[in-house]
Amino acid sequence: MKKLFSALFAAVLMPAGLVIVTGGTASADCSPTQYVGCVATKTRASAPAVVVKGAKATVCATVKAKASNATPSGRITFKVARNAGGAFFKKTVSYSGGEVCVKTFRLNKRGGYSVDANFKAPDTSIFLNSADGTGFDVVRP
Repeated sequence: MKKLFSALFAAVLMPAGLVIVTGGTASADCSPTQYVGCVATKTRASAPAVVVKGAKATVCATVKAKASNATPSGRITFKVARNAGGAFFKKTVSYSGGEVCVKTFRLNKRGGYSVDANFKAPDTSIFLNSADGTGFDVVRP
């Protein structure tokens, strides 16, 4: 009788244990390292060479997949900072292909400015993060 109860107990718990232990589908997390299925990306930042004092600058970025015709999607964070300090602009926009542009606030201080565009793919994406930077000068009118 003991053997019958223990066999019945094991038969009931085995499928339940397998259901509890199994998880969702497997997917490679491409963020920390580059697995075989991950696609490298290249971000290209662009800005005008010269902006007149008191005007807004339009900075843009494009993201392309290296060695692939896939279109990356995610978010791009633009950071514009004055090289001598004092002025800082940051904006994050969603990206799903093509060129994405943002306008800064009015730039009232002359000098050099740096532009950084950082692409971040979602955690479950096959695309790797990438970044690029460029610069421009604010001059008097």
